[in-house]
Parts: sequence; C-alpha cells; structure tokens
Amino acid sequence: MQMEPNLLWMRIIPFIGAALSLIMAIVFAVLVSKKSRGSGRMMEISQAIFIGSKAYFYQQLKVITIFFFVISALLGVMVYFGYLEFVSIPAFATGMIFSLLIGYLGLWISTTSNSRVTHAAREKGLGEAMNVAFTAASASGMLLGTVALLHTALWFNLLYWWHGRGGLDPLADMQQIVTILITFTIGTSFAAFFMRTGGGIFTKAADMGADYVGKVESGLKEDDHRNPATIADNVGDNVGDVGGMKADALESWVGAIIASQFLAFVAYQGLPVMLNSILLPMLISAAGAVASIIAIIIMKAIIARYKENATVSMLTGTTLSGLLITVLVIAGLLFFVIRYVMGTGYNFLYYCSIGGLAAGFLIGLFTLLYTDSRYRPTRNIAESAKSGPGTLVVNGLAYGMESTILPAITVIAVMLFSFYISGGSTDFQVGLYGVAIAAVAMLSTSAFAITIDVYGPIADNAGGIAEMSEQPSSVRKITDKLDAVGNTTAAIGKGLLIGSAAITALALGQAYFSKIELITEMVMLDFIKDPKILVGLFIGIIMAFLFTSMLIRAVGNAANKVVVEARKQIKGILAGESKGDPKTFISIVTRSAQRGIILPGILVFTIPVLTGIFLGPGGVVALIIGTLLSGFAHGIYMANAGGALDNAKKKIEEEGKSGTPEHAASVIGDTVGDPLKDTAGPSMNILIKLISIVAIETAVLITAISDRLPYF
Repeated sequence: MQMEPNLLWMRIIPFIGAALSLIMAIVFAVLVSKKSRGSGRMMEISQAIFIGSKAYFYQQLKVITIFFFVISALLGVMVYFGYLEFVSIPAFATGMIFSLLIGYLGLWISTTSNSRVTHAAREKGLGEAMNVAFTAASASGMLLGTVALLHTALWFNLLYWWHGRGGLDPLADMQQIVTILITFTIGTSFAAFFMRTGGGIFTKAADMGADYVGKVESGLKEDDHRNPATIADNVGDNVGDVGGMKADALESWVGAIIASQFLAFVAYQGLPVMLNSILLPMLISAAGAVASIIAIIIMKAIIARYKENATVSMLTGTTLSGLLITVLVIAGLLFFVIRYVMGTGYNFLYYCSIGGLAAGFLIGLFTLLYTDSRYRPTRNIAESAKSGPGTLVVNGLAYGMESTILPAITVIAVMLFSFYISGGSTDFQVGLYGVAIAAVAMLSTSAFAITIDVYGPIADNAGGIAEMSEQPSSVRKITDKLDAVGNTTAAIGKGLLIGSAAITALALGQAYFSKIELITEMVMLDFIKDPKILVGLFIGIIMAFLFTSMLIRAVGNAANKVVVEARKQIKGILAGESKGDPKTFISIVTRSAQRGIILPGILVFTIPVLTGIFLGPGGVVALIIGTLLSGFAHGIYMANAGGALDNAKKKIEEEGKSGTPEHAASVIGDTVGDPLKDTAGPSMNILIKLISIVAIETAVLITAISDRLPYF
C-alpha cells in the first residue's frame, strides 16, 4: 500500500505524542525524587506500604498468569481451527503486559511519593504538599498517555507494514488489519479486570475493617499507629485506586481508539478518506496527551501559590479548572487536526469531538455536585447522621440513585447529537463513526483525569503516614484537606470513565454488529424479530447485579476476617501486651481478593460465548445492550453514593465532631459506601466493555456454530 507523505506523518505523530508523554513522566518523577522522604519513621511506614503493595501485585500476577495461559490456549485452539488470526495471541499478551507495567509503575511512584508529601506538609505547608502529590500523580497520568498511544500506534503500523507488503488488494488488506485490531483490546481488558476488581476487594476490605474496629469500637483516630490494620488500608489505596484505576483507564482509551478504527473502515471503505479516518482516533488521542501536559504545567503554577488558608472547595475548584483547561486545549487542537486529516467537508467530526469533550466535563461537574460537601446531597447526608446510621445510609443510597439521571441524559444527548450531526439518518455507519469519535474525544482527557484521580491515594497515604508517625496536628490538618480534595477528584475520574465506558461500549457493540454483518452478510436489525433477544437482554441486565453481588460479598467476607483479627490485635496493643502485626492483615486481604476474583473472571469470559452458542449472534447483541444499560446505571449510582457517604463523614470530622454518635453513624455509612465506590462501581465499566470485547473475539466461532445448529 503506497503512502502519501502527509499520511506518513499521521502515522508518526502518535509515536511523537507517546515520546512527549514519556519524557514528561520522567521529568515529573525526577522532580518528586529530589524531595526529601522525611524522618526515619516516615520512611519506615512508606517502605512498609511499598512492600505490601509489591507483595500484593506479585501474588495477583500469579493468578493472572494462570488465567493468561488458559485463555492463550483457548485462543490457540481458535487459531488452529481458523476462527482467529494468530497475531491476536501476541497482541493479547502485549496488552496484558502494558497494563501490568503501568499498574506496577503507578504503584512504585505513589508509594515512594507519599512520605514526601507528608514531609512537605510539615516543612513547607499546603502549597508545596499539594504540589508534590500532584507532580507524582502527573507522572502516572503521563505514563498512561505513553502506553495508550504506543500500544495502538505500534500495532497498527506493524500490521499496516505486514499486510501492505504485496499491495495487491489494499481494501482487503485494510479489512484484515482492522478486524485483527478490534481483538487487541482483550489483553488490556483482561489485566484491567483482575487489577481493578482484585485491588478493589483488597482496598475496601482493609479499609472497612480498619475503620470500624479502630474508629467506632476502639475510639482511635483514622490511621492511628496503634491500629495495625492501617498499613493494609494504605496498601489498598495503591493497589486498587492506582494500579487498578490506571489499567481500567488504559482499557477504556485503547478500546475507544480501536473500535472507532474498525467503524471508520466500515463507514468509509473504498473511499479516499478511509485511511485518514482510521488514523484520526490516534491523532485525537495524541492531541489529548499534549493538552494534558499543558494543563498540568498550568496547574502546577497555580498550586505553588496556595497558602495555609486555602479551602477544600478552592483546591477542588482548581483541579476542575485543570480539567476544563485540558478540554479547551484539546478542542483548539482538534479544530486544526480534523481539518488537516479529513478536510473541510468533514467538520461534523469536529462537532462530534466537541460533544464528547463537553459530555465528559459535564459528567465531572455532575459528579462534583453529588459528592462535594459544598452541595445539597452530601450536606443532607451529613445532616441525617443526627438520626443514626440507618437514615444516613438510606439518604446516601437515594442520592446515589438520583445521581444517575444527569449523566445518563448527557450520554444519551451526546450519542444522538453525534449520530445525527454525522448524517446517521442517511448513512448509518457514518453516524456510528461519529459516536465513536465522541468517545475517543471524551477519553482523550484521560491522562489528566488519571492525574487527578491518582492524586487522591497519594494524599490519603500522606495523611496516614502523618498520623502513624505522630506528626503535629497541623500536618494532619493539611493532609486532610488534600485527602478531601482527592475524594472528589477520584469521584470525577470514576464518573468520567464510567460515562465514557457507555459510549465506548456502544462503539464496541456496533463494531461487533458490523463484524457479524461482514462475516454473515446479514443485517443485524433482522435479529430484533427473534424471541431469543429478550432472553439475551435479561442475561445482560442481571450481569451487573450478579457481579455487584459477588464483588461486594467478597469484600464483606474479607472485611469480616479483618475485623476479627483487628479486634484481637488492638485489644493486645491497648493493653500493652503486643505491638501488632500489619503483615497478617495484608495476607488476609490478599488471599481474599485473589479468591474473590476467580469466579467473576471465569464468568466474564464464558457468558458471552455460552450466550452465543445457545442464543446465536442475536442473543449476544442483546447481551451487550443489556449489560451496557444496566452496568452504566449501576456504576454511576454506586460510585456517587459511595463518594457522597465518604465526604459526608469527612464533613462531620471537619466540623470537629469526631467521637460523637453522629461521627460513628457516618463511619458506618462510609463502610457501606466503600465497596460501592471503589470495588463494584468501577468494575461496571470494565464489565460492559469486556462483554463486548469477548463477543468480538469469538464472533467467527459463534457464527460458525450457529450455522451448524438447527435451532438458529
């Protein structure tokens, strides 16, 4: 396939974006490494958190490796019988390796930065402490941009070179390239599922047990050095909210890019702009990485000016302003990118990207509205603590359910807008490509979104180190402010990923429909008349409930063991009979987390296949739709309910009511909300995408089976 000079540049630009992101990640990591790690006690606690995080990561790696060989063997069987291209196996492996790599690097950065934040808070105050935490988080965000761009650009260019060597049939070659590409996200999704769900079980089991026994039953402060479960709690912040979150974001970003590339081929096959439209998603993502770098630099300049009297609302507003800067810079860059890549006749794609950017920012605002203590929902939840934990939990769940409405309307609006502005009423496939471009644009902010998300666990760890190393109350006051900001920014990051997951899952679902049509030459709308559609819809809807049940139950079982052990150890510590053993808690939650993800891991890979075998491709279509709708609502509801309950507790603590019945009620509410916001909620966006990806991977197999069975 011959390549015009400008198209060659388009293939190179994503690599340039990846290189810039990597350079900035290294710069930010070096800047943080030059900061002091603090006193000997601070370093000792920080090292214990790092060792615990690393131990969990290695244990999880063993479980992932077992599943990897099983799935690779199954993929090998499909390759042998001609249902899959061989290159999908190494692509699956690289996707998994990239996810694990950025997860581990994220853990390393956060666990070696936490004590530096504590030291900065003690020696230089609020501005410097937030600057160190934000700089460390920025390194993680930039690594995400590096891997997302490198992974997609590397495989596209390798395949383009390999299949273009003969150049006899460029259209057939490109169809084979995008068909192979659409299977590549299974590796990133595979790793993300285990890292996000396993890390979520770990972090919330440790958090719930440590909080309930330490704060409610024993009257200790949060992260009190006499509570040995606090080390496991701080380890959990990293394995779930850093390693797991980064793998989750990578899966979303890569999935959106590759799904839109497949839909680009379907929409423009045979036209002069076909290759341009396939390259466009990677260029949009490169623009997002550049915009995130600019926003981070501006944010660092603003944060450096903060004094001790800066309020939580002011700090939170600054981070949201950084997201707005990212959105505006991307919008400016895309005006020129899309005109250069596609030409002036395709301005509708720019409007689609603006719609996606606006939707992402609005979802962030709506998340802020329902989780920040300045606003009615969280204030009312905190007020209801006066009546006890029952009313507080009920109000928290109610506001969580209410919080799904505005994001859902936003996602619906951007889908309809992107579809119809692209001319979907006259050309269905072009309309779907417009929706996919909106998803890519929304996720192009991921490098910055992950920065403000990873900031939260770093700040939380810094507060824990301040308490465990018995720093003056002024230090803990600063870290508490940073932690409160982190709760809201983490909720914004989760909301953005769940919202984008809905649009990405739609794009992946449409890619599955299009792939079935390419394989069978039948129109997917014909399946609507099939009664098996209703069965598939029901299976998809209950998937979200089934996964929520299994994950929360896993957290509950592990937390129960933590509570029993914590009661025994704290009793001995307070009586002066022992010093406590934090390693026991890490072992308890590590084993529980690994056991808790095995059954969900098996189901998420088998349900789409079994549905396809017994219900045919139409049943899988319905499964994808049902999981998307149910999982999206579940994810938003649980993430926001948990975030609001957590911040309601912090609001009560800020008011100086720690140790009161109101505070005890809010701690119980927080323990209820913890597995919702950090385990089950974030897992929904992985679930709805992984169902589509597994379906795409097995599409040829399912259609072959359905042709042989008499009931199809």
